[in-house]
Amino acid sequence: MNRRRKRRLPFAAYAALIFNAALCVTPFMASHVMSTAYGDKRPAFQATPEAITATRQAMDTRFQQISSRPDKASREVWAEMIRTSLEEKEMRRVRGLLLGAPAMLDGKDGDALRARIAVASGSGEDALIDAAVAYLPEDLQDEYDRRTTTLQSIFTASAPASAVPGAAPAAATTSLAVARDNDAPIELNRLGDLPQHTRTAVGWANDDHTDVTSFLLSGIGLILADPEARAGASVAISTFLTRKEGAVPFKLYLQQRIEDVVPVAEMKRLLAAEFRNEVGYSPKNAEVVDRVFRTSIDKEKLEPLLAEFRILREIAQDTSNESAVAIISRIKDRADVNRAQLVARAGGDRVVPLADYDGENLLDTARTTVTWTNALRMQVAGLLACLALLGFVAVSVFWKSFTRDKPKKVSAVYLMDDYSAAS
Repeated sequence: MNRRRKRRLPFAAYAALIFNAALCVTPFMASHVMSTAYGDKRPAFQATPEAITATRQAMDTRFQQISSRPDKASREVWAEMIRTSLEEKEMRRVRGLLLGAPAMLDGKDGDALRARIAVASGSGEDALIDAAVAYLPEDLQDEYDRRTTTLQSIFTASAPASAVPGAAPAAATTSLAVARDNDAPIELNRLGDLPQHTRTAVGWANDDHTDVTSFLLSGIGLILADPEARAGASVAISTFLTRKEGAVPFKLYLQQRIEDVVPVAEMKRLLAAEFRNEVGYSPKNAEVVDRVFRTSIDKEKLEPLLAEFRILREIAQDTSNESAVAIISRIKDRADVNRAQLVARAGGDRVVPLADYDGENLLDTARTTVTWTNALRMQVAGLLACLALLGFVAVSVFWKSFTRDKPKKVSAVYLMDDYSAAS
C-alpha cells in the first residue's frame, strides 16, 4: 500500500518569501552603489590620476583606429597625415601626430619606436617626438626640420656671431619672442577694451548690426569677471569667432548659457533709454554700460558661468591656443565642460589631430574612474550577496520541481500499527 507523508515542509512558501525579499532589496542596493560611485558627492569626469591614465588609453585606441586601413600599413597612413599637415602648415597637428605615433604605429614599427623611446637619452614629449621623426620618410624629416628650425639656429648656421657684431642677441631675442607668442595661453587679446565695448553698446542700443553674443560675453569678461574668469572668457570668444567651418556645438551652447544669465531684452531696453541721442565713446557712456551690466545681471546665475570660464582658461594653459580651441569647439552641454578639461589634461597637443580626424568622438575619450572606498566595497559585497541569494533560490526551486518526493511504500503491518495507535 502506498501513502504520502502527512505533512510536507513548506519549501515553496519559504523560497517565495526569500526570493521576493531579495528581489525588492537588490534594486535599492544597486542604486545606492551607483550613487556612491558616480553620484553628486564628487563632480563627474574629475581629473584624477586614474582618470587621466584611462583617458590616455582611450585616446590611444582612437589613434589606432584612425591609422588602421585595410589597404595600407599604419606607418604609411601616419606619414601621409603628417605630410598633409605640413603642406597645410598645421604644425600643432603635426606635433600631435608625432606624439601619437606610439599608438598609431602597429606591429614591429610600434615595438621598435617604443623601444627607441625607452633608451632615449632625453625624456618627456621632446624625446618622444625626436624618436618618432626618425620613422618618417627622409623628405618629410627634412621638411619637418626646416619648418621647426628656429630663427636663432638659422642665424647661427648662416652667420656666426663674430661676423655680425651685435646681431646674435637680437636674433635670439626675436626667436624667443616668437616662441612665446606661439605657445602663450589665450589671455585678454580677444575681449577688446572698455572704450571699444562702449562703442559697441551704443551701436546695439541704436539697432546697429551687432553680434549680441560676442558683445555680452565681452561685457561679462571686462566688467564682471575676475582675472582668471576673464582669461577664460577670452578663450570662449576666441573659439566662438575663429571656428567658422561646419557646425560648432559650442556656439549654440555659449549663446544659450549667456541668454540664461543675461536678461537680453531688459538690457537692451536700458541701454536704448540711455543712449537714444548718444554716438560713440565717452567716459559717461562707459559708466552707463558698467552700471547696466552690474545691475541687470543676477550674480547667482552669473557665478556658474564664470566657473566654466575658469575651466576654459585651465584648458588653454594645459594645452595651447589651437588645442584649446579644438577641444572647446566640441562642448555642447555642462557635462562636456568637465570632459573637455579632462581630455586637455590627459592629451595636450595630441587632441589636435583627434579633433581634426575624429572630432565627433573627441570628448567621448574622457573616462570617469571609481574610487574604491571601504563603504563602496561593503555595498558592492551586499549587492553581490543579494544576487547570489536570488540565484540560489531560483536554482533550488528549479531543481525541486524535478525531484518531488515520490510516494513511499509502507508495509501493511506498519499501517495496522498506525491505525491501532490512533484508535
